[in-house]
Amino acid sequence: MKPQHALVLAGSALTAAAFALSDVVNREMSPVAETVSRFVNTGHGWLVTLGLWGFVLAAAALTLAVPDRAGRVLFGVLTAGVLLAAVFPADPPGQWANPSTAEQIHGLAAWIGLICANVAMLLLSRRWRGREGMPGSLGPVAVCAAIAMGLFMVCTFDAMFFRALPSLIGVTERLAIAADLAWMCLAAVGLGARKVGA
Repeated sequence: MKPQHALVLAGSALTAAAFALSDVVNREMSPVAETVSRFVNTGHGWLVTLGLWGFVLAAAALTLAVPDRAGRVLFGVLTAGVLLAAVFPADPPGQWANPSTAEQIHGLAAWIGLICANVAMLLLSRRWRGREGMPGSLGPVAVCAAIAMGLFMVCTFDAMFFRALPSLIGVTERLAIAADLAWMCLAAVGLGARKVGA
């Protein structure tokens, strides 16, 4: 396994561990009702920042590892989006109607990056289907990631404009991130096992 493949696994593990620990130790907000990034405003907010930098590492390493040009571009956008989300923190809860500049940059960059990642996952899962060394679960995990992202988007729009649904924005975002990290790890293992052509 090449260093970039190992870095995808290491960055993903760091992200998952930091975000999970943040949810456990922070009692100020609900992980069901609030996004991961808003936990940066709690007493252990450094865990969120650490997790985002782990995500940057994993996304950048996968960008370098993917042999497909379209995949590199899309995962490059993910890397840039998560990088901006790490640099510009989210606002505390309850400020949907009056977001700060940092919040707007954070949210827009993260959304664009995650959507591009979902497109890349679906595209590459199809291209790599049946190739030796590539996990057969890539496709189903990509579909799960896209569904979770869709639910997260619905919950976000509802929180911003309607507030008609139960507040599940936190849990849907965490499901989307978990599915993204799982796909990235599977892809890294597959790419490390065999060189995949574009």
